[in-house]
Amino acid sequence: MIVNRPITISLILCLAFGSVWAQVEQTIPLQGEKEITVVTQIGSQNEIELYPNPTVDFLIVEIKNSEMKNVEFEIRSLLGNEMIVNPEQVGFDRYRFQVKDFNTGYYFIIVKDEETRFKKAFRFLKSN
Repeated sequence: MIVNRPITISLILCLAFGSVWAQVEQTIPLQGEKEITVVTQIGSQNEIELYPNPTVDFLIVEIKNSEMKNVEFEIRSLLGNEMIVNPEQVGFDRYRFQVKDFNTGYYFIIVKDEETRFKKAFRFLKSN
C-alpha cells in the first residue's frame, strides 16, 4: 500500500563570491513508512546528486555540468573515521559505492577535485 503523502522539497539558496548555488532535498514517500531523500546541489557548475538516501547496499553519486578534472571521493563516519571505498564508475560522471558492509548510521561523502579547488561534503544514512 502506498501512503499518499506529499513530496517535501527543501530549497537552500546561497550567494557567495559572485556565484549562486542551491541545494535541493526532495523526500519521496515509498510503501509503508519508508521514504528516500535525493540531495542535489545546483549551481553554475558541479551539480551533484546523491541517491538513494537512506541506502542499504550502494550509494550513487552523479555529477553534472562539471569542469572537474580528477574527481576524488572520501567517505567518513560521523566520528570522522575514513571508510575504505573503491568507487565504480557506472556511466559518464556517475559513480557507485558499495556500503552494504558499513554499520547502520550517518556518513559523509566528500566530493573533491584539487585542480579546480572544489570540495563539498554530503550526508547520507546507511540503514538495514
